[in-house]
Amino acid sequence: MNLNRRKKLLMFSLAAETFLVSYGLLLGLQTSLVTILYLISGLVFVVSVLIMPPARFLVLKDFKKDYFIKGPLLLIMLLLAYITASYWLDLVPMDPDYADMLPVIKVMNERFLHRDWKQVYDIIPEIWQGTRPIYLPAMWLPYVVAVAYDVDMRWVTVVLVLASFVIMLSGIRIKKNGYYGYGLMAVAALLFWWIFARNDIHGLVSLTEEGVVIFYFVMLTVAIISGNPFFIGITASLCLLSRYSMIGWLIPYLIFLTSRKEYRKLIIFSLTGLVCILLLFLIPFGFNVLGQMLALPGNYIAFARHVWTDTPEVFWLNMGLAKFFGPHRVAILHGTLMIMTFGIPVLFMWFCLVQKKWNFHNINLACFKLSVLVFYQFIDVPYGYLFYTCSFVSLIIAASLLTSSSGESLLKLG
Repeated sequence: MNLNRRKKLLMFSLAAETFLVSYGLLLGLQTSLVTILYLISGLVFVVSVLIMPPARFLVLKDFKKDYFIKGPLLLIMLLLAYITASYWLDLVPMDPDYADMLPVIKVMNERFLHRDWKQVYDIIPEIWQGTRPIYLPAMWLPYVVAVAYDVDMRWVTVVLVLASFVIMLSGIRIKKNGYYGYGLMAVAALLFWWIFARNDIHGLVSLTEEGVVIFYFVMLTVAIISGNPFFIGITASLCLLSRYSMIGWLIPYLIFLTSRKEYRKLIIFSLTGLVCILLLFLIPFGFNVLGQMLALPGNYIAFARHVWTDTPEVFWLNMGLAKFFGPHRVAILHGTLMIMTFGIPVLFMWFCLVQKKWNFHNINLACFKLSVLVFYQFIDVPYGYLFYTCSFVSLIIAASLLTSSSGESLLKLG
């Protein structure tokens, strides 16, 4: 398959994945079919990553290229984001009766600012007659400035989602890249408008903390492309201390480094990640909280059953394979999630390394995308806003692969 056909396959699968997870949801009763097509498009995207030339490291100075297009687009994006976000933030109050994530995070930050570090994870009596915080530090700490200055916390989500779009936009090549650059911009614009204009469907802007997760995963994707083990260690630990949907990629990455005899990178990555976890989590909050966090997955089964009883539309009107398991196989789904999250990426990495016919520099990147895709497909409760992290990972990967030259690569994957 020549390079142009490979680019078309990548572009088509990216467009299909992005459309299906956004406007495809409007098909309503056909969401079961949309879910299957979404999974297929994601898998095709993973394969297309393997057969593309080496990924190109994204740097912000790339924004200067094609600035005559990117500059006006950036201004339009900022204006539209401000107008739409202001509308949703005024319309939807930050109230536990709508969603308790941000109110809980606010209390955690207030305790942190009052230097009650040992009480950050204590039960919060004023929410639901007593609820225990379940958020890891990298999830709630980004809101500390907003809480300190009494700014609406949801603007943090808006800023970080915009930052993720800017990183993606800066890496798109238009000059000498034909319609691929414009196509990638169109796909990004579709996701942008869906996130900010159709907040009534997913609530990402007005109700959730998912902007933090999206930004971390975008940075980890960029780090993987760069091959810098220090950068990868920091961003991986931030992802792990926010939403651990990339946990299945960790072991395959260690296998990847070992297979290449990159022992120095392996040590740097491991030590950097451990130091970040110690400094951000274990030292300030203690091992008792770690025990609480490790016990959380066991509670997801009961929570999923509760959602099936109260709001079953969460399963039927969003992506994810949970709808095919139904309310009586929640425990089976959870077990499948555990097995697939860790098993599929390891098998994928082993297969690619044994075959020795794929683009070696893109194997790790494809494995990362696959691990995120698999996790969200089998997640216990598939809230719609969760899947946009996977979409941003795809956009960043596509921007790094759809270059104007088949041999272009600033840095190799590590």
